[in-house]
Amino acid sequence: MWINQDKNKDNIRLDIGAGDPATLELQEKDYVLNDIEPNKGIDLVCDILDLKKDLKEEQCLEIRASHILEHFNKTDLLKVIKIIHFILKDKGIFNIIVPNLKWQIQFLNNCQDETAVYYIFGGQLDKYDYHKTGFTVNILKKLLNDNGFGISELTEESSIKCMAFKI
Repeated sequence: MWINQDKNKDNIRLDIGAGDPATLELQEKDYVLNDIEPNKGIDLVCDILDLKKDLKEEQCLEIRASHILEHFNKTDLLKVIKIIHFILKDKGIFNIIVPNLKWQIQFLNNCQDETAVYYIFGGQLDKYDYHKTGFTVNILKKLLNDNGFGISELTEESSIKCMAFKI
């Protein structure tokens, strides 16, 4: 459901899972902000799996997914990637930030078990704040390449940052 109908236009920059600034989640300026809950600043309230109900094919120039893809199980994650491909313009940018499972495992290797569990399974602050899958560079590359995306930039630190584009 569009809260800010004025932003429902062509060539938008969409931030999926934009979150709640009250919990210190960063909401990007100049983006249409999407979240499942009607938090402050959200323009489009809906489950990411339902984006095709509110957005048309190739309506987005850019889609930002910061720390949201890990909240989907493998089956739904594939659906999300296909929806993003559908609503993103040809050669449109898909900016992704996901936790790096290799970095998280280092906490286990350093006997920091509780910290590892926190990062691997999510903060669990509400019913949505659970991680249902994990990412390494190779897992993310395969997911994108198998589903119609090329990769223009990729960095690996505590999070994996990837700039992909629709092929």
